[in-house]
Amino acid sequence: MIRARDRGVDVKVVIEREQAEVKGSEYEKLLEAGVDVRLDGNQYLMHHKFMIVDGRIVVTGSYNWSYSAEERNDENLIVISNPDVVRFYEAEFQRVWGQAS
Repeated sequence: MIRARDRGVDVKVVIEREQAEVKGSEYEKLLEAGVDVRLDGNQYLMHHKFMIVDGRIVVTGSYNWSYSAEERNDENLIVISNPDVVRFYEAEFQRVWGQAS
């Protein structure tokens, strides 16, 4: 995400507040690199795991975007390019982004 941002890509990240400081979190690294990252504003758990690419593709699933997910766990990930589905995820991201700090 940092390299993408360095290439001029508009990168926005929302991280679950309770997980921002745990071992393996990339929160501080993203902040220090200047990525636009916010902490979730939901008083409960934000359990979303999705990425929107160029407003055209959604990547979602159980994948936790972590070393364990990549190297150890059994995870699933789906790539969706249906414009109606992408719009739904974009609206949800904007809702979460608006509540984050």
